[in-house]
Amino acid sequence: MKVSVVIPVYNKAAFIKNCLASVFAQGFPDMEVIAVDDRSTDTSLDLLRSIRDPRLRIIALEKNLGPAGCAQRGFDAATGEYIVRMDADDVMFPDRIAKQVAFMDAHPELGASGSHMELLQQPGVVRKAALTDAECRAGVLFRIPMFQPTTIYRRDVLIEHAIRFDDGWPRYGEDWLLQLRLLRVTRIANMDEALVRYRVAPQNLASHRGDLTDQRTLFSAILEWYGLPYDEAHLRQHLHAVKYYREALTPKDVADLKTYLAELRRIVDARALFDSTDFDGQLDRVWNDLAFQLPRFGRASIMAYLRLDHRRSWPKLRYLLSSFIKGRVYLPEVGEA
Repeated sequence: MKVSVVIPVYNKAAFIKNCLASVFAQGFPDMEVIAVDDRSTDTSLDLLRSIRDPRLRIIALEKNLGPAGCAQRGFDAATGEYIVRMDADDVMFPDRIAKQVAFMDAHPELGASGSHMELLQQPGVVRKAALTDAECRAGVLFRIPMFQPTTIYRRDVLIEHAIRFDDGWPRYGEDWLLQLRLLRVTRIANMDEALVRYRVAPQNLASHRGDLTDQRTLFSAILEWYGLPYDEAHLRQHLHAVKYYREALTPKDVADLKTYLAELRRIVDARALFDSTDFDGQLDRVWNDLAFQLPRFGRASIMAYLRLDHRRSWPKLRYLLSSFIKGRVYLPEVGEA
């Protein structure tokens, strides 16, 4: 078997048929599809059982395990050379599987890869992933290296190094934690095109950023993984770096974030954790992105940022000054940040 497509399912009755239709339409000749129902409370399992396609295998879990445990049961059942991940409310582009298999076949040094994603409700709007292994590694503190719904894994790499999802991982970020472990044993990359249409919706766990416990658990684990400080003060600043705000940012918060990013740069450079140039680029991105969040927090925070900003760009400056003068209040869209 060349490819096993693994689809964890939890209360996705409204979307699962469209998802599977896009998978079966791939026309890939050597493929199995494993749908793992995580004890859904809607009609997801009934819908799965109504589908008559010999390529589909259904695993009905006896208890709800959460995203990590559910995905791992699918990985355990897979027999393919490659495991392709798919979320039950997303849609594949035509030839996604063929393109990713060809990419992996052409790059045997890669243990996994992914791609960009187009937003399902906003055609043409693309979330872009870092492309090279070095860029993926340099950004891992702030963004997931590969978008989970776009990933393809070389199964023998996972087995050889015993890389698995842990049932006890938080319900947000389990994919990130798996990829941290993968980066220790292999190289990864992302294809420079969108291969999945991704749904941002209340039903989608990835759009929920309000659970402080999960956020703290995830980013504490990431910082600890690399031996970086993750006490209360550092964790608060890191959550601000990834645009997670539980309260309004004050001018002091802006200054603290600037100091924190400089501290990260010193530690990473001293220990050669990531490529220096790529990591500097990631820190610049974090700092620049902050500018476009600040109008919601008031003029004092904007002024603090402008005093500390030593790499000004006209679009950023124009945005901040316009917000300052006009009193514009920025409100994030659902799923943003």
